[in-house]
Amino acid sequence: MSGRGDVRELIRGGCSVPADAGESRGRAPLDAAVAALAELAMNAEGTGPLLQAACAIARDALGADATAFLEPEEPAGDLVVRAAAGLPPGAADARVAGAPPGTGARITGGPGGGRPLLDLPGVEASAEVALPGRERPLGVIGAYVRHPRIFHADELRFLETSAGVLAAALARDLAEAEVLERERQMRAVFDAALDAMLCVDASGRIRDANAAALALLGGGRAGLVGRSLAELAAEPPRPGVPALADVLRGERVSGAAEVVHAGGLRRSVEFTGVPNIQPGRHLVALRDVSERKQLHARLALADRMVSVGTLAAGVAHELNNPLAYVVANLSYVDEQLTVLAPRLATARSPREPDLANALLDAVHDARDGAERMRVIVRDLKTFSRPDEDRAGPVSLPPLLDSCVSVAWNEIRHRARLVRDVADVPPVQGCEARLGQVFLNLLVNAAQAIPDGHADEHQIRVSARALTGDRVAVEVADSGSGIAPEHLPRIFDPFFTTKPPGVGTGLGLSICQSIVSAMGGEIQVESALGRGTAFRVILPASGPDGAGAARPGAAPAARVRGRILVVDDEPLVGTVIQRTLQGEHEVTVAPSARAALARVAAGERFDLVLSDLLMPEMTGMELYRALRERAPELARRVVFLTGGAFTPAARTFLEQEPVECVEKPFELETIRALLARRLGARRADAS
Repeated sequence: MSGRGDVRELIRGGCSVPADAGESRGRAPLDAAVAALAELAMNAEGTGPLLQAACAIARDALGADATAFLEPEEPAGDLVVRAAAGLPPGAADARVAGAPPGTGARITGGPGGGRPLLDLPGVEASAEVALPGRERPLGVIGAYVRHPRIFHADELRFLETSAGVLAAALARDLAEAEVLERERQMRAVFDAALDAMLCVDASGRIRDANAAALALLGGGRAGLVGRSLAELAAEPPRPGVPALADVLRGERVSGAAEVVHAGGLRRSVEFTGVPNIQPGRHLVALRDVSERKQLHARLALADRMVSVGTLAAGVAHELNNPLAYVVANLSYVDEQLTVLAPRLATARSPREPDLANALLDAVHDARDGAERMRVIVRDLKTFSRPDEDRAGPVSLPPLLDSCVSVAWNEIRHRARLVRDVADVPPVQGCEARLGQVFLNLLVNAAQAIPDGHADEHQIRVSARALTGDRVAVEVADSGSGIAPEHLPRIFDPFFTTKPPGVGTGLGLSICQSIVSAMGGEIQVESALGRGTAFRVILPASGPDGAGAARPGAAPAARVRGRILVVDDEPLVGTVIQRTLQGEHEVTVAPSARAALARVAAGERFDLVLSDLLMPEMTGMELYRALRERAPELARRVVFLTGGAFTPAARTFLEQEPVECVEKPFELETIRALLARRLGARRADAS
């Protein structure tokens, strides 16, 4: 069985029943049938039984052989029999191609009335009415008879009224289904939300919570539902600051707060309160930002550490200037006392104290102290070059000594230090970056051991050559060890098991990046409660002899020369002038401009000792000016520097063929430099 023709044609060509066609079956029974149908529609639980009852009522009221309700089926829109009364066998699953007629349309079968939508065998007359819907008809209800008949107007009105009642019931069910689906979707969103969601009543009691809220606040659903919203806050509300409970006043509110987990742990959250999502119900969304706040704090600390490192480079430079004249003056006093001591010894009586030797001892002690300061400043410079990336041969023993020296204050109260640094070849890398790696590993090892038990613990630093031109450096401790579940994450950025304020969680991640960039790797072994060993494996330096000890040159004969000392630190120039005045003619210029003025005035010098970094005009600018005005003198410039801590200074020393002496310097270093350079100049001139 199939539909005949297009439904739209049936609408346009359908046969309307004239008002005087046939005799009415009586209006009262029809009205009673409508009333019965309406009552059913009001009380029905589901549309299936209602449609079936409607077909039975319509069949009895109209005296029809059969009635049926046809419903559009998605997505094709074909009509299928949903409910029926009196249909012949096999007709219950009838399908009609097409769509129901437009809202309010009426189609009747019979003489001259065309064919019905549901074309049943033996049917001589039919009446079909569409159920009006919001956007399209909801279906068709039809009555079918096997003998010729024209339906009376009252009967058609009954059918139309029945269609309206059914349409209202179906629309109601559809609306309820849509509401239920919307609620299901909203519940799914609520439950699956990554942010914690709380539904609270007008009194501020929690009535519902999603999984994220249970994880954030703990205690399970039973422990959370029924609690007051105000109980969640870690601190009482402050005047003028948005609080969680502000949503109860019917205001949309956003802010930040701390909430307390059932276990007592505080969590930082950002919250949004949305009032009246339902009558007497408010929504509070909480976003856990604890890790983000910790991340920001660690980034701020890391930024401060970078700033401190940059500052430390400048501090090292400033310390080296006074250290330079302290060390040089102590050397001068030592030399003079050594010369005077025999004379003083012959001049004093046996009962007088040996002041000369006592003074010599005091000077030696002071020189030892100055040497310790020089080593500290040297080590500080090693670890305060954040943008130093030059790679080359690096000798491990002195580098490891520097790292131990810097970390010693962390180590000495916690453990004994054991060194086992074999005679290993230099490694290929950047000294400053490798120093950062080893210092980090040493500090981590120390911090894994509690204070005050140095005799019970040890930190072992070892280095050995491996096969395949590789070198291994190991830092092992007898501390707390690393939990197995944490071990896979120790190189993750910002992962740390240390308490707040101790470390940033960046150290090991940066170490791994540095070592990987140098073609090496970091290995780790750890046992909880027994300690940890980090092993840094690096490529050995190439066989170019870099880093090998060079045979010392024979001391050059001393030649008297005219020396120009350029330094903005007056005492540096004074000490050089004082100590060398018997050997050379020394002129001191307090600035680069003063030095240029002397050269411009025609003064001639055999050698220039210049500070690298000075105010107003740097030693680099002095060198460039001399290269233009006095090229021969520019080739005889030697720089004295407390540290090339600026990028421009480091680039200059890399690119220009100049000699450099680090402050603080020993007098013998300066004397040897002058003898070598002046001797070479005399040899070139002869």
